[in-house]
Amino acid sequence: MAQLEATRVTGTAPLAVQFDATATTSSLSSQHPFHQVRYAFSFGDDQGLSWPVSGLPKNTQSGGPLAAHVYDLPGTYQVRVRATDQAGGYSEKMITVEVSDPNAVYAGTGTICVSAAANFTGCPSGASQVNALPSSATYSGHRVLLRRGETFDTINIPHGSQNVQVGAFGTGAKPRVSSVLVGVLNPPNSSFPRDITIMDLDVLQRFEQFVTMSRLLLYRNTFEVPTGEFIPAQINIASALAYIVQNHTLAANQYFQPRELFVVENMVRGSTANPLVNMAGEGSRFVLMGNDMGTAQQHTVRIWEMHKGFIAHNALRGRSSDGIRVSLKVHSGGLGDYNDNYAISGSVYASRQIVIANNRLGDPTDNNSFTGGASPQNNTDSSREGLEDVVLESNVFYRGPNTNTEFILMGRRMTARGNIRADGGTPNISQYQNSYQLLPAEWVGPFYYQ
Repeated sequence: MAQLEATRVTGTAPLAVQFDATATTSSLSSQHPFHQVRYAFSFGDDQGLSWPVSGLPKNTQSGGPLAAHVYDLPGTYQVRVRATDQAGGYSEKMITVEVSDPNAVYAGTGTICVSAAANFTGCPSGASQVNALPSSATYSGHRVLLRRGETFDTINIPHGSQNVQVGAFGTGAKPRVSSVLVGVLNPPNSSFPRDITIMDLDVLQRFEQFVTMSRLLLYRNTFEVPTGEFIPAQINIASALAYIVQNHTLAANQYFQPRELFVVENMVRGSTANPLVNMAGEGSRFVLMGNDMGTAQQHTVRIWEMHKGFIAHNALRGRSSDGIRVSLKVHSGGLGDYNDNYAISGSVYASRQIVIANNRLGDPTDNNSFTGGASPQNNTDSSREGLEDVVLESNVFYRGPNTNTEFILMGRRMTARGNIRADGGTPNISQYQNSYQLLPAEWVGPFYYQ
């Protein structure tokens, strides 16, 4: 019996939605629906587009029970999932998504065009026209468009902001901005930022979202190699959450976990000197899709903890400064259950329900011995990090000169299927069980290989 949920069914284009079929049930007692039922999603938005990394169509996704899509155009879309069991039986479920036109939602002075050179060619009719970035308080409820080919300072989207789009207008190169910062380190109340889209920018230093928020879309941006100031991460999501909850005056139950986070089609290039990592983050209903990232002091992508994660169609390379880092590192905060209320699950919940699919992982220039992992970090107290219900499927691994292991899977109910090596060899996907002696036995296996 197929089930289908969406993170949202209405919103303004570009609208990012995660689709979740994890509640699907099977009458076959020997079959685990997350791992052994196959899911075919159709997003109802066939524009003939394909993912550059995998070559697969953007309008469909097949394999595990999680998927995601970004709707660029307004309209009504019928989304369908077909769940097929190992005996060939199948069930379908449909849902409707309504996408609004941003020109209507942000009509008139709801849109602000910014050009220091006073070149407003291509600015939507009726929009405000200004020569400098608006004050921080102005962003909420507005679409702010920056003139292509021009350079701007840091964009600050403050605490309490909702329904914000920042993008580009005109023709030419993406507008350059120093950094984009969302939220504050000392939140005065629980009105955390909500529904923020940052798109089509050339970011010179970093994007940082402090503490927590919901409904973030980071879309089609380019991140340059940072210069000057040392950057912990070029994309940093919920960077200070645990510290602020412990050290700030707002009660823990006023915080929620970061959720509905979409990082889609961004180009991120660092160096082995700066940043520390290309991307770091944590949260629920968390999607990384179609990004091209690689080269940092340490890891390319590090996910501290993840609930209902979808990582697909990315090119994640992995060159580091010391040769002991990875392209993709997913671990967790502990063994606890997830809850949206931070006071209940804190930063010690286990990572659960993650699909890693159709990615290019690694690069011939990587200097690391292994390419990635969904596992505890190491054999210390931090190895008591639980992961469960992870599917690693249909990824292509690229080996560097020192590579001996493609991926480490360690947790309970872990699946690897359809993964290949670009050089034609067999990928080494391992469970180093003896290396995680502090992980409770009930958090080890079973492992499904198909």
